[in-house]
Amino acid sequence: MGSGSPRLQDPRAIALRLLDNLEKSNLTLDRLMEAALDTQGHLDQRDRSLVYALVYGVQRWRSRLDHIAAGLANRPWRQIDPTVRNILRLALFQLLFLDRIPAPAVVHTAVDLAKRRTPWAANFINALLRAFLRQGAHTALAPPGDPVAALALETAFPVWLAARWAERDGMETARRRCLAANRMPPLTLRINRLRTHRRKVLEAWREEALDAAPTAVSPDGVAIGNHQGPVQGLPGYAQGWFQVQDEAAQLVSLLATPRPGQRILDACCGRGGKTCHLAALAENRAEILATDQDGRKLDGLTDEMQRLGVRGVRPLVVDWLQATAPDVGPGFDVVLLDAPCSGLGVIGRNPDTKWRRHPDDVNRQARRQLALANALADRVRPGAVLVYAVCSIEPEETDGVIAAFLDRRPDFAIQPPQACLPAPARHLIRPDGAVRIDPATEAMDGFFMVRLARRDTAG
Repeated sequence: MGSGSPRLQDPRAIALRLLDNLEKSNLTLDRLMEAALDTQGHLDQRDRSLVYALVYGVQRWRSRLDHIAAGLANRPWRQIDPTVRNILRLALFQLLFLDRIPAPAVVHTAVDLAKRRTPWAANFINALLRAFLRQGAHTALAPPGDPVAALALETAFPVWLAARWAERDGMETARRRCLAANRMPPLTLRINRLRTHRRKVLEAWREEALDAAPTAVSPDGVAIGNHQGPVQGLPGYAQGWFQVQDEAAQLVSLLATPRPGQRILDACCGRGGKTCHLAALAENRAEILATDQDGRKLDGLTDEMQRLGVRGVRPLVVDWLQATAPDVGPGFDVVLLDAPCSGLGVIGRNPDTKWRRHPDDVNRQARRQLALANALADRVRPGAVLVYAVCSIEPEETDGVIAAFLDRRPDFAIQPPQACLPAPARHLIRPDGAVRIDPATEAMDGFFMVRLARRDTAG
């Protein structure tokens, strides 16, 4: 069999194929990782963890690895075959960041990968890696004189993004935000109160010797440290005890305060993390319409609803920016717009975002977000609320969208959210009533959320 056979692939070969596929695919890294490891049943937990560490590590530090390799190469970096670049990235990441693997073994493995995938480049890879070992990391990593370029190189961030943050928030905040994004985040779960409660789950997991602890802000959150395997292997997965969801994302549904008997619209539900949370908070006694323009995501939602015991949710494929609006009945008590965004607040969990985004993406997403908010405004009945949320803290996608929306829709106003959020989360509320979570200061994903109340015309 060839090297592409799943039964013959070792962790480094799997990591290489994932990195190659990531450059050619529109799918996110977590989706590609999930699909790839589903076909690798022969891997034990240790090997799966190594695949995670290699792929996510390379994506976190890619530009720094490229800078080192380019300084040692005898040809322009961009002209080097993409697979050869990824072999070098894998090897340099191991040499720089993984101290359990002897350097000769790393070089040998890289050359072996090259012989299987790009035989003509094996000597080139061998020579470059041995040159790196002779010169050392600091010799190869000569810092540029410009402080923003130096920050971008040190933390492996695109220069445009480091410059954006430094100009807006200052160098120190930009540095903290970049460094926070490069730390391996814990696996954060939301305990499904339809099936169990947090205390019971933590007690059960302590018996399994899992490194699990309650989150500081969300009342339903649990963080598991040093877990890189599939969540399906955690005790209670099949029983629907939990769903993967960052602590910041959990606050969005709490901000919506869904109640039994309400009609709720989750307008861009994706794979349904917030949809299922809304249902649980409403004790499975709300009528929830969960819409997304991608029907494949709704298929995943249906599966999750069954696992979690969620009822009362109607999935529907809808693009709210299409001219023909669907007939979804009278106005809703709660409309949640968890809008598609740049994702620059969740780079810590999705490091590939650094290399997929471009400077004009922020304004492009902001235009779409405003259009969605305007399209959904009339779906909110008078006296009800629209919750706007994005996993970004960029001004264009946050305050800019809200200001433009309120200018167009004076029948809406920001509603103070103190009564909606648990006490440990209230320090995240700004004086204007919006909630902004910055990874530079909080151990959570970057998020912005605001509760917009529509004036009750009868009053």
